Amino acid sequence: MKALNQNSTAIFCRLMEMMNGNEHLKIYNDPFMPLTIEKVGEDIITPMGVGCAYSLCHYYEQHGDLVQDPEMCFLIWFDRMEETEELTKVTIAPFIFQQGNLGVYQESIEFSSQVMGNVHKEMQADHAEFADMWLVNIKLQGFLK
Repeated sequence: MKALNQNSTAIFCRLMEMMNGNEHLKIYNDPFMPLTIEKVGEDIITPMGVGCAYSLCHYYEQHGDLVQDPEMCFLIWFDRMEETEELTKVTIAPFIFQQGNLGVYQESIEFSSQVMGNVHKEMQADHAEFADMWLVNIKLQGFLK
């Protein structure tokens, strides 16, 4: 399974910090679409330990519905007992990509009852590559300010 690179991990961790202990955060940054980060799962059993899941998404409204443009979900697990700045002890791996306006929905890691199953390695590596690029764009667009 391919994890985010260190730069993207730092960006994602900053977004989680900005949540300030809340379950979700919507960041407005005109002229860009708002960015939403949301904790969507916890106590997920993986071979690397117990993790949690977060969604990161740009949404826009179309005919009264919210459309993902895009949305990605990430597994996160910490190799530490308490919050620190040690990013080398944080592993973040994407497992869902969806682009609502194109009808694209991809799950690169399967789960059953909060337990991680099969990893579709090529698709999951593609998800990680896209997420690394997208997170840099999120930073460059000013969403971390």
